[in-house]
Amino acid sequence: MNYSDYYLLCRDVWPHPAPPVETIYEDPVVRIPIESFDKSYIENVLSLSAGVKKDFDLMPADPVMTKHINLWKYADEIHTICDALVPYLEEKRFGCHLYVDKIYIYRTAKLEAPKSSYLWHYDNNPAEIVKNIIYLTDVTELNSPFEYMTNPHGRGIIFPPSRRGTKMWLAAPNGSRLTEGQLQELVQQGCAPQKVTGKIGETYSFSNDAIHRANSIVEGYRDVINIRVKPTLEKAPSYASRAYTTGFDVPGSVNPNPEVAWRAIK
Repeated sequence: MNYSDYYLLCRDVWPHPAPPVETIYEDPVVRIPIESFDKSYIENVLSLSAGVKKDFDLMPADPVMTKHINLWKYADEIHTICDALVPYLEEKRFGCHLYVDKIYIYRTAKLEAPKSSYLWHYDNNPAEIVKNIIYLTDVTELNSPFEYMTNPHGRGIIFPPSRRGTKMWLAAPNGSRLTEGQLQELVQQGCAPQKVTGKIGETYSFSNDAIHRANSIVEGYRDVINIRVKPTLEKAPSYASRAYTTGFDVPGSVNPNPEVAWRAIK
C-alpha cells in the first residue's frame, strides 16, 4: 500500500470535520498560527530553548550540524509542544489521526560552501510525511533561516518523490539534491526562494518533499526542534512517546509500509 492510499483510509475513520484532501499537497509549506495556542506553548519553547542552548554551548561543534542525542531530557516541554501542535495539524491540515515518529533538535553551522541539508533538496519520502520546524532562537537572514522554493502563486513546491510506499520505493536521482539545471528551470517558470525569519517559537509545517534547504550561519547561531508527524488509523495514546518517537539516536528512514504505525513499532 502506498502512503496516499493509507492516508485516505485514515481520513475515513477521522470522527470530525476534515479539511479538503488536497490541503497538504497544494499548500505544502505553511506558517502555524501559534498566537492562537495556549501560552504554555511558547513558555515551553522558551524553556526548551534555554536548556538546549546550555547543552550545545558545552558540546563540540559539528562542522555541518550539531545534533542533540537526548531529546527526552526535555520530555515535559516536548509533550506540551506536541499536545498543542499536533491537534492543530490533525484538524486544519490532515483530517486524520497523527503521531510523532521523529524529533530532531539541532544547531546549524557556518559553512565555507553549501553541503548536505544546506543544498536545495527534497527528502524523497511520501508526501504525507510532514515536518514541523520550530525556531528555538530569533532568526534573521544572518543566522541560518529555513528556506523553501515557491511557485508563482507564492506556495511551496513539492518535488514528486520516488518513495511512496510498498508499491513504489526507489532511490532518488542525485541523492534528492536539485541540479543547477533544475533550479534554473524553476526560476524561468517564475518560482522564487522564500526565507523564513521570525522570533523564538516561529513554527512552519512542511511536506518532506517541499523543495527546501538550511542556510549557513553568517553570525550568531540557530537552534531548532523539528517534529515529524505521520498519519495513523488508530489514535495513539500520546502524540509523542519514548515507545515510538525517536531522534538522532535512530536512523531517520521512513518505513515503506505505511501500516507500520505506532502500534507496530518496538
